[in-house]
Amino acid sequence: MSPDEIGRFASGGLEFSFLNAYQPIIDSQSMAVYAYECLARGPNNEPPSHLFKHLNADALSPLDQAIREMAISRAVALGVDAPLTLNMGVSCLLSENNYLERTFEHAAKVGFAVSDLIIELSESDIIHGIPRLSDILTFIQRNGAIVALDDFGAGYAGLNSLIDVNPDVIKLDMYLIRGVDKSGTRQATIRALTALAADLGIDLIAEGVETKSELQFLEATGINLIQGFLFAKPGLCSLPQARHPDEPS
Repeated sequence: MSPDEIGRFASGGLEFSFLNAYQPIIDSQSMAVYAYECLARGPNNEPPSHLFKHLNADALSPLDQAIREMAISRAVALGVDAPLTLNMGVSCLLSENNYLERTFEHAAKVGFAVSDLIIELSESDIIHGIPRLSDILTFIQRNGAIVALDDFGAGYAGLNSLIDVNPDVIKLDMYLIRGVDKSGTRQATIRALTALAADLGIDLIAEGVETKSELQFLEATGINLIQGFLFAKPGLCSLPQARHPDEPS
């Protein structure tokens, strides 16, 4: 496929066009790309809300799946050489339409290793106490893919989510990160989470990092996996290069 090919999805007599954007997650020490997060965009770089606002509930998951599959295909066409992170709601994971299996099959079909997929679940989307969810998460990890808990710190049941999901990666929500260099409460929270993650063998990613002062605190705390405008904005149909803020412009 062409890297800038427009994806199309039809539902209820309406056709929706979409593109994919990619934002790198960077190891700030080595400047290596840890992964690219796959993001949905409208045909003119509109935000995801543009795509989903006119759909009925039954069509949301199928469109989400079409966007996921196109994101993998497009990344391969762009020559991606790092893992991809894909957002999947719990409803998708639990669906009888086998969206997870179809995602794995599509990746294999286009030549992208399933072991290089990171499946992100939002903390606020976790449904607690469902045995089948635990089975699905185990299935993901047995296939070599990584389970990430996204938006951690934005919901109201963080530790319950951590216990239920048993993730490989936690993505700290930008609410915790914003102004962390000036907030003693945020600093104490992140230090505690860093110690907990180390004990559990979980990698931490800081989302939404925008200032050098935020980065300096995170690095001093031992968090080096960074996602945010400070390093790179999402690239529409492209895999953007990151630049360390200390590098000359």
